[in-house]
This record gives sequence, C-alpha cells and structure tokens, in this order.
Amino acid sequence: MSVILGLLFAAAAAAWQPALPGYSFAFPADYGAHEQSRDEWWYYTGNLHDARGRRFGFELTFFRVGVQPSLAGGSPWDIDDLYFAHFAVTDPATGVYYHVDRTGRAALGQAGAETGDERVWLDQWAAKRSPGGNHVLRARADAIGLRLSLAPRKLAVINGLDGVSQKGSCRGCASHYYSFTDLAAIGTLSLPSGDVAVSGTAWNDHEWGSADLEAGVVGWDWFSVQLADGHELMLYLLRRADGSAIPQSSGTLVDRSGRTDHLPLSKFSVSSFGTWTSPSSHVRYPAGWRVRLPSYGADLTIVPLLADQEFDAAHSTGGRYWEGACSASGRFGGKSVRGFGYTELTGYDTK
Repeated sequence: MSVILGLLFAAAAAAWQPALPGYSFAFPADYGAHEQSRDEWWYYTGNLHDARGRRFGFELTFFRVGVQPSLAGGSPWDIDDLYFAHFAVTDPATGVYYHVDRTGRAALGQAGAETGDERVWLDQWAAKRSPGGNHVLRARADAIGLRLSLAPRKLAVINGLDGVSQKGSCRGCASHYYSFTDLAAIGTLSLPSGDVAVSGTAWNDHEWGSADLEAGVVGWDWFSVQLADGHELMLYLLRRADGSAIPQSSGTLVDRSGRTDHLPLSKFSVSSFGTWTSPSSHVRYPAGWRVRLPSYGADLTIVPLLADQEFDAAHSTGGRYWEGACSASGRFGGKSVRGFGYTELTGYDTK
C-alpha cells in the first residue's frame, strides 16, 4: 500500500460507514457503488481459450478510494473519490504476462462508479451490467486489450456470515462481499500478434467497507477455483509477518446448484510446496499449493499456468503483488476433478 493511499485511508475515518453484521444485500442496487464506504473494488478474473485450445488468463479490477463522503450539490470539480484500475493478460504459450495500471479521479467524468447497478470506469476501461444481466468488460492499453461478455450461470453468492466477511477481530474490520463464481465468458482478446476470439469462465468479486486490516496483518493469499464438476471455491488467508493466518481467515464453497457453505479456517488448510523469485523485484512468492477440505473429501493441487505473473502497481496503488491464472486438480467427494482458477498473493514485497 502506497504512502498516499495510507494518508487517504486515515483521513476523516469517522465519517465513513463501517461494514457491520446484520447487513442485508439488495440487488441490483448492491452491484453499484457504495459512496458512504471508504474502500470498494470490482474485481474480474478468468481463464479463457481460443478455438485451438490455447489458454489465456485475464484480470481487470477497479478500485474506488474515498477522499471524502459525497455531498449533495457539490461542484463537478470536487474530488470525492480516487480510482485505480489494474489490467493483465497471461499468455502461457509464449510465457508472457502483460500488465498495466491506471489512476483517475472522480471529477469531470474521467472516472466513476454509478449507484443503483454496476457501471464503473476509468477513461476507456469499463465494467458494467447489461439490461439482460451480463457483465460487459472493456479495456485497452497499446496492443493489449479485451472485450468480453460474461453471462452468469449461477446467482451471486454472499461471502461470510450475517452480511459481513470478517478481516479481523476489531469492530468494522470487515467488508460486505459477494461473488459471481460461474460466469460464461465470450469475446475477444487483443495481443501484439492480433485479435483472438476466446471463450471460457470468469469470476467476479465485489467488496466494500471502511476499515484497515487488523493490526499485525501484512498481506493475504486469496484463491478462487472453478472445478469442472460444477463446484467453486473461494478461500482467503490473512497473514501475519510470521506466515500464520489470523482466525478470521475463511472461504466459501458453492455447489452445482449455487448453494453455499461458509468455511471457517478450521474447515480447510492451505500449504505451499514451491517458491518463485521475481527476477525484477527479487520478491519471493509461494508457487504451488495443496488445499484440503476434509469434510468434503477434497484434496486439490493448484499450480500457476505461468511462473511470472507479478503485477507492478507503481503507477496506481503502489507495491507489487502476484496475481495469476492457475490450474487445479485432485479429488473432491472421492472423485477425480480438474479445473482452473486464480490466486492473489499480497504483502510479500514488505519482507
């Protein structure tokens, strides 16, 4: 986290609405912006393939950081929010990871997020829900771009308990957090070699809240897994400096019909079995994980599709993190399973 963001987060903290238990989600309004929350992000990742089976990964994320709560009758020059966006494409066949980040301000329409339903943008990058309920994504940076339509095959699922996903023991150390875990993707990727028609699966997270992480938490490991048998899994481990996870780390399991099971830390385990060191930053990340859910007979191995998927966010949120397309294989419910997913690793550049 950059120094600038840290100062913004500290400013006028008492004016922002915390994420507290008892929240009732209301859609489509909760797809849109929550202007009384200080921090918010719309997050898309996916695993795609072309007609020949060549695989790709993508990430497109929009962050809203509140500077001051929005006031009625303000000037169009007012900067109530800052916006940041991250865009990446993984091409395992060529071994190339493309990534770019941008910064904008909510003044004169350069960037923004609407209330009432999802529409968020920064310059020409955008994510919105169409009248039919599909998610439409657009981004372009030089020769890299995407235009995708994502159709939900399951309803949005709520992560956490009692309307909040806990990020610590302190009051308000939480977010309101839902996910579309099964989106059918179709569209076009633009690469230096030309445009490629693609299809596949995608994932959408949307979170908002107003608190920092609990003291002592240096980062997190986050996993999304989409299995071919129709199950999806989300897990996050909030890490202390010694590598241990705080008790509020948790996850969500989604079955074929869209029913969910909240997973406290006691219901799962994650262990890494390899490392990768970035040649540019010299940061060392875990690379390869074993995920176990004993009560579901689940034992999964998660492996990156490409070792180097490190995102340098110096031009926006600051710092570096690893965000990558992965494959998954193993057993679930006593049966062999395969799938794909995404993994995010933050805080490793602070050691």
